[in-house]
Amino acid sequence: MLKEFNNLSKAEEQAMYDAIPLITILVAGADDDMDEVELAEAKRLANIRGFNNLGNLIAYYEIVGENLGERINALSVELPAELNARQAAIAERLGKLNDVLAKLPAPFGYLYYKDFKSFAHHVAESHGGFLRFMTVGPKEAKVVDLPMITPIEKPSAVDFPNLP
Repeated sequence: MLKEFNNLSKAEEQAMYDAIPLITILVAGADDDMDEVELAEAKRLANIRGFNNLGNLIAYYEIVGENLGERINALSVELPAELNARQAAIAERLGKLNDVLAKLPAPFGYLYYKDFKSFAHHVAESHGGFLRFMTVGPKEAKVVDLPMITPIEKPSAVDFPNLP
């Protein structure tokens, strides 16, 4: 268990570990066509963040990255197949992170929130544009900012001077 998850129940801890696979399915499947490029980018990004995340969330991404592809597949089977129902189910699950993120010690709620949004943007950008980079499609744009998760303000620079 990660030290920042000490105050979480097993269900809340699992919700945190499922956040990245759910965000991947939400964004990559927004156009009802989750392609291999998007899935490969999600796996690559989780792997990179497991090595280089300014030391803040490395352990989280090491755990998530171990079985990301398998967890995406399992959740894809578990979620509704129809686009609107699937997106609604994912939004409901991700919305539960609001209470979970609030329970994390400072500055972790902020760090996870910021990182989840960044992850969503990277997955969305992997799908379109010139050579499939740097453009978010219109359907991805509706979900990429994770509107179901309440924004968490950056903690005071006095208390946490080295936050990104």
